[in-house]
Amino acid sequence: MQLELRQGPIQWSALLILVIGMRPTLVILGALAFVATGCGSSSPAKWARPQVVRLGWHENCGTRANPIPIRTRRLVVEERRWLVELAFRNETSSALGVLQPHSPDMTYFGLVPFKTASWREVLTREETARDVYPRTIADRFKPKKPRLLAPSDGWSGSFSGPGRLPALTPLRVVLGLFVIGEGKLPRGFARGFVCMSERVVRLQ
Repeated sequence: MQLELRQGPIQWSALLILVIGMRPTLVILGALAFVATGCGSSSPAKWARPQVVRLGWHENCGTRANPIPIRTRRLVVEERRWLVELAFRNETSSALGVLQPHSPDMTYFGLVPFKTASWREVLTREETARDVYPRTIADRFKPKKPRLLAPSDGWSGSFSGPGRLPALTPLRVVLGLFVIGEGKLPRGFARGFVCMSERVVRLQ
């Protein structure tokens, strides 16, 4: 399923939801205005303790014809930092720019908390964008995050960020911003998008 954001004259806004032939296990969010949960100042009832969670997720952020496979291996939680280990590969017909915009209200590479594990909440994200949880945005990449992925190129490593994570709260992994430059868009893609995991993880 793809939530596409079309570009207006000044900013990007959510306008259209499309259902494509094969529901990918990661949503493509046409983005330059995706707002992360967690701008409130309140704290959750409980913070997650330090732990290592082996995920073993195999998901596809693209389509059947132009896949972007993502293998999310594990999530490491420390007292004041977290780390995600994963790999993704561009198996589309187009080069993908890999950007990391900086905005106080946007999460791209990182973790996003939700109130439920329901996919419906993802689709109504704008209504629940302001919440009690902190933003969890990556500030370190190992190895360095590529700026451009040609077809068949990939990246494998980890990204991490500061902050504590809420316990017992559904968390989704977010990657992006991915941008397809000049040329014809592959069917089912937006010009700019982020990938959000369909699966969730709850920490102890």
